[in-house]
Amino acid sequence: MVNRGNNMSVFKPSILTLALLSAGVGSFSAYAVEETKKEKEAAAKEVEVIEVRGVRSSIIKALDTKRNADVVGDFIGSGDLGVLPDASIADALGRVSGVTTVRESGQSSQLNIRGMNGDFIQTTLNGREQASTSGRTESSRWMAFDQYPAELITEAAVFKSPKASHIEGGVAATVELKTANPLQAEKDNNFTASYRASFNDAAKDVGADENGHKISFSYQGKFLDETLGLGLGYSRLDQPNNFEGARAGADGQIGYQKDDVNGDGTEETRVRALQYQAGAGTDIRNGYLATLVYQPHDNFKAQLDYFKSEYESEDLRHGVTIGGLGSDTDLFSITDPNIVNGSLIGATIGLTNPNTRNDSSPWFETRSEDQSIQADSDAIGLNIDWQITDNANLKVDIAHSEGKTTRKDRLASLHAYEFGSATGLNENGQSVTGETWQELSGQIMQYMSNGDGTPTLGLNTDLTDTNLMRLSRYEEYPHEYLDDIDSLKVDFKYSLDSGFISSIETGIRYSKRTFDSNRGTFLYGSRDGQFNTVNAQGNWESWCADNLSSSPTLACEPQSVAGFSSIGSVNGAPDHLVVDLNGLADSIFGAGNYQGKQVFSRDWTFIESGKLEEKVFAYYLMANIETEVQGLALTGNFGVRVVKSDVKASGIQNVGTGLGVEMTDDVGVTSTNYDHIKYGPKDTDVLPSLNLNLEMTDQDMLRFAAAKVMGRPPAGQLKGGAGSWVSGVDGDEYNVWSKGSPFIKPFMANQFDLSYEHYFEDNGAVTVALFWKDIDTLVEDAAYGPDDEWVGIEIPEGFVKGDYYTKQNSDKGGYIRGLELALTQTFEQLPGVFSGLGLTASYSYTESEAEISGGNLFGEKMDLPGLSKNVWSTTIFWDIDNFSTHINVRYRDDFVINMAIPGSNTPIKSKEYTTVDMQASYDFENGVTAVLQGNNLTDEANVANYGVDSLLGEYKSFGRQYYLGINYKF
Repeated sequence: MVNRGNNMSVFKPSILTLALLSAGVGSFSAYAVEETKKEKEAAAKEVEVIEVRGVRSSIIKALDTKRNADVVGDFIGSGDLGVLPDASIADALGRVSGVTTVRESGQSSQLNIRGMNGDFIQTTLNGREQASTSGRTESSRWMAFDQYPAELITEAAVFKSPKASHIEGGVAATVELKTANPLQAEKDNNFTASYRASFNDAAKDVGADENGHKISFSYQGKFLDETLGLGLGYSRLDQPNNFEGARAGADGQIGYQKDDVNGDGTEETRVRALQYQAGAGTDIRNGYLATLVYQPHDNFKAQLDYFKSEYESEDLRHGVTIGGLGSDTDLFSITDPNIVNGSLIGATIGLTNPNTRNDSSPWFETRSEDQSIQADSDAIGLNIDWQITDNANLKVDIAHSEGKTTRKDRLASLHAYEFGSATGLNENGQSVTGETWQELSGQIMQYMSNGDGTPTLGLNTDLTDTNLMRLSRYEEYPHEYLDDIDSLKVDFKYSLDSGFISSIETGIRYSKRTFDSNRGTFLYGSRDGQFNTVNAQGNWESWCADNLSSSPTLACEPQSVAGFSSIGSVNGAPDHLVVDLNGLADSIFGAGNYQGKQVFSRDWTFIESGKLEEKVFAYYLMANIETEVQGLALTGNFGVRVVKSDVKASGIQNVGTGLGVEMTDDVGVTSTNYDHIKYGPKDTDVLPSLNLNLEMTDQDMLRFAAAKVMGRPPAGQLKGGAGSWVSGVDGDEYNVWSKGSPFIKPFMANQFDLSYEHYFEDNGAVTVALFWKDIDTLVEDAAYGPDDEWVGIEIPEGFVKGDYYTKQNSDKGGYIRGLELALTQTFEQLPGVFSGLGLTASYSYTESEAEISGGNLFGEKMDLPGLSKNVWSTTIFWDIDNFSTHINVRYRDDFVINMAIPGSNTPIKSKEYTTVDMQASYDFENGVTAVLQGNNLTDEANVANYGVDSLLGEYKSFGRQYYLGINYKF
């Protein structure tokens, strides 16, 4: 067998590894060097224990794990519960080479890896696939990593090259999270506690509570002569959720368009809508962990793990919205245009007709929103590890994971109205005198752009006057998304006593994953204003878009908000009314009478409510290599994984008038236009893989990996519900729209990795990695005509094909390739206190020929979502006796993200940003450590481009977050 002799500092004979073990720092068991308990105890007596503190211990341990891995990957870890310093595991992972984060509400959530977004990343917890809670406007499978408290995660790995035993799904990478094994704890009873008070310096500006806190507790105990282990953990985060900013859009009116504004025959770029918003709320996350391990002897271990996260994000928004600016300029006035480089950057806008409908002209409103989210996840699993003989090992794992996400998505729009009375003819030709109302006449606005920052807005209307401002529109669009996974996995390993193959592994995995979604709506009033007037012909005329109220006596008319409003402010716009959504809705509609409903008049509420079921049976065969080539140690593995998938989408399809089954909606309307559908394909995919690791010297490692990988498309693109309409001269052309199709094939890619790693004798390393991925296909919008095949869609009797709008696999994917550089260096050779200095730095360059459609905002092709060409991160750490500190700076280039819009999403470009975080701690050597931490110290805003780089797309600032507290351990 090969003696690799490659543990860290001093590498011969594994002194640092033994020191970390003796200090209670665990190892990433699947990839660390295996030692028996007796060997560790004997060796530990022969070496001096080296105490490693602070962030240095985590960094050195991660290098040791990386060195001994049999795949290309990066690692982070503390080994103990409650030690990782970040608010969530997303922040910790964001410092890994080639990994970047997407910030939501100022904190990291989604990961991007090697130029690909979360849709291409597989995530496991203790080796088990995890359900997602990231759905906001549709079912999704990417992981919201802020769901995982860092205090309850002990180690994490980013596997950039797969092996056959890995669960499929990681085209970009697989992220593996691990919790602690209490039998590996330092003492028989181990307790840690942490409290940190938090402060956000911008929360008070928007009315949020600027103070918060983080609390965590954990316990690890060993009983029955160290054969029974119990681990318990709890973490609570309570902190402000706040932002302030503006965007060039509102609802479905996004970005810019071209028109001849000043009549000179040349088209200028002008904005479609403007929205100024401030958000205030509180994020509360409770995390729970329980682990029970029974290991009566070295040959058998049973481990039961439970992890639960409850995440409640209160998200109350208010501000000023200017809608309909993309309307025909004949319906409003534009004066004093300020045109620079072909763009209208400022003007005076006047409303010339207060009585328009169907969003056909501009309107000015104050808006209050509730976008609060409740995201809960549960994961439980039982793992049996049986060493049958010296050579044979069997592992059985049974697991369940579920995620549930709800979003309120409700809003109230207030417009300025004027009231009076008039006499006119009703629909029966009778003269009737009654009350009139319409939007206030003579309203004007002035605005001036400030580059890609927040524009300045002025209005001649007092938006704080409750005599003028009335409720014009109340809307609710509740979202509920469920993700449920059941799995069974069996792995068998047989070790060989000779030959270059050290062991053979084989296994099977069966999983059933179900995505479900429920949509609804409640609508009252009109977004662009209501009116009830006598027209020029002397007839009564009125406009109200919707009234889904269950009260037959509640007329659709502007409602007073007196007693349910306060005055709010937002940067760039005038002060305005902010309404109490619950109180106002209760007073108008009655408590409980304004919940979201499924109604045929908005049949998307049925069509977007549907289920996706994925049954997967996978099996693999893999050989582990351990040999020598020209006297050099060569390790690795090669194998193949076969994945059989049965994907079925079920939902509602509009099959035509009277051609469906009888259904009744939530307001009592019965229809026979719809039918239940269930359809989808069965596929088999074969995924070979190879990993080779050549130890060139005691300090030098060369790795090569090749594999075929797969990842399933976003769940929302596989849904099967469909709407329809008829057209044609004879009214017999059947047209269909859907948000996707279960027949969309998975993302498939061939990938290659080549990396060189040099490990310093004095704790550190430098690594260079090249990667190349060739993605077969992506997903794009599709339009099919009468001569095309409509897979999964049945044409009702008596109709012919018209047009079918859906999603499909594109003809072309493309390569993604890149370079990753990483350096870790400690400076023990420096004199005095400077010997505690160290740094870790990484840089990655990524480019791709794979592209997506730029949509309506950009038109031309765009990079894959998540791809930043240049990304770098640097952490400088300094340990002086009991004092430890580190500062981290992260940068990423601009990148594309998919922004949710009503009923769909569209790509936008997030601009480059740099964030700075720091932490300092002092260990009092009595179990108490004081901690000071600051995040986003430069108050970096999120800035996005909506198609015109020099003008506002989206601008959001979140403020700086500070923490001060203590850790206690005994």
